[in-house]
Amino acid sequence: MNIFFMIKEGILGFTRARVAVTISIISMALSLSLIGGFIISIQNLSNLYQQFYKRTQIEIFINNSLNKKQIQQLKNKILNFNAVDSASYISPEQALQEFETDFGEDLVKVLEENPLPPTLRVILKSEYSDINEIEKIVENLKSIKGVDDVVFQKDIVKIINKYFMLGLLISVSIGIIIFIITTLLIFNTIRLTIYARKTIIEIMRLVGATNYFIKGPFVMEGVIQGIIGSLFACLLLFIMGNIIKNFLFTELIIPVYFYFILIATGTFLSFLGSYFSVSKFLKQ
Repeated sequence: MNIFFMIKEGILGFTRARVAVTISIISMALSLSLIGGFIISIQNLSNLYQQFYKRTQIEIFINNSLNKKQIQQLKNKILNFNAVDSASYISPEQALQEFETDFGEDLVKVLEENPLPPTLRVILKSEYSDINEIEKIVENLKSIKGVDDVVFQKDIVKIINKYFMLGLLISVSIGIIIFIITTLLIFNTIRLTIYARKTIIEIMRLVGATNYFIKGPFVMEGVIQGIIGSLFACLLLFIMGNIIKNFLFTELIIPVYFYFILIATGTFLSFLGSYFSVSKFLKQ
């Protein structure tokens, strides 16, 4: 039995059990879109964390005696640090304005002068998020001439890292559960499709057809169902992704290669589901 015969019989199988096949494809499409949507959500949340929350901000208080040229030299020196992604100068006037915006207090009226020093606001690269690494960087920055003090929100960094790891662990656990449920659903749906044609299988066995001859078309039909179901899942994710991107989260990213992975996953699971379902039925 050649591949063309299996493909032909697999396609003809769609007309022999239309209702069962339709239910199977819809179930696969919904199942795959569910797990696909979950993975995309986790990936985008992780990217958001890497882009914004994992970039530690450090405040470097500069000695008031430094002139503009010396401040620029200090800034250039700090930018040469491997861990530093960017550095911006905040004048005492800017710092005062930010303080008043954040806290609604006029320090000049209370203290009759601006107590805030010139500052360099440094953003570390995302790979430098470990507390111990940050503390070493802070100590190195403190040793630079012209730097009065260096501070960062240590407690906030700890909380963010802690809950990110906790969230990642929970997400991976949920993802595994969803994948298992999806796999079982696809397997059972294909099994029901094959069971709906048990009479045909029994007749083929009675006339002396080999297991390979019986199994081939059903496996091919399962593969075709998997491809169609995966394509519908990709379409659903594409539509939902565009709706979310246009109205809720403009930074949403769904890589093109993800659709190919989803199609390959759906096809592979359908192949396994149909192969083992027919094999189990033939052993009865």
